[in-house]
Amino acid sequence: MNIVNRHNRFARFLVNRFDFIIRLLYCKMRLYRLIHLFSPGLYSCNYDSLNSYFLIISKALERNGFSIRGKSVIEIGPGNSYINAYNFLHNGAREVVLVDKYPRYTNTDRQRAYIRNEIDYFKSRNNVKEFPYVNEVTGVLNGDFITFMPGDLRSIRLDRNVDFIYSIAVLQHVRELEQYIRKMAEILNPGGMMCHIVDLKDKFHVFGNPFLFYKYSDFIWNNFCTDDAVTYSNRVRYQDYVEIFKRNGFDLLHGNSWSYDFPGNRINKKFAGRSDLGIGDAQFLLIKR
Repeated sequence: MNIVNRHNRFARFLVNRFDFIIRLLYCKMRLYRLIHLFSPGLYSCNYDSLNSYFLIISKALERNGFSIRGKSVIEIGPGNSYINAYNFLHNGAREVVLVDKYPRYTNTDRQRAYIRNEIDYFKSRNNVKEFPYVNEVTGVLNGDFITFMPGDLRSIRLDRNVDFIYSIAVLQHVRELEQYIRKMAEILNPGGMMCHIVDLKDKFHVFGNPFLFYKYSDFIWNNFCTDDAVTYSNRVRYQDYVEIFKRNGFDLLHGNSWSYDFPGNRINKKFAGRSDLGIGDAQFLLIKR
């Protein structure tokens, strides 16, 4: 698969040649704060795109005989979107718990407007009039249906286990990935399922090279090229995910992967000899043993 590149050759040249300097300025010099000031929608979720992932997840569950009706669900890392919480509730889930280390609060006009627009989108798409999940004026969640738990997944305390856990383009941002997977195993009921959609590409993939970050050692990458709040990628590869899931009590029911052209750029010894370096996107459907 080719990356669709909408940027001109000069921008592509700059990023591919000077990406270390760009990453350093963007992350460690907090350039992203200035960019966010002038482009506040940059880190806002695209609820139309997220809505399409619900169809992918629900079809995968249906093929494997798992009904969401009456089930308790956790979404990890929803960002500022509740669209898939609405989708699961609309399709019969008993409750949805949202866990996010970097919560977006509803006490801003921008976020309240975003929530109202997202609700209008959902109601129009699903032809519904009654909407009990969120106060449409204030953006406050109805705790009978949706619970928001700000914080690290590893530190949350639930008074019950859940039946289904999912995430969309989140796990690649987790530093202590195995600890997160272990926590998921702790809070998931036996026979419960998980679905994770993972973006394995470099954040700069839009400039034509989906795997530019392979050239860095862990030391350089973690200390100079990333920032937890914005751009961190753990660079864990497809087969590593499979092995981590299995070590922590999950069986892989279905794994999809999408490969991209792999430019011949320099590769750090950390990645040398791997057979999965061209995989840029993955979907994992798992069941707890």
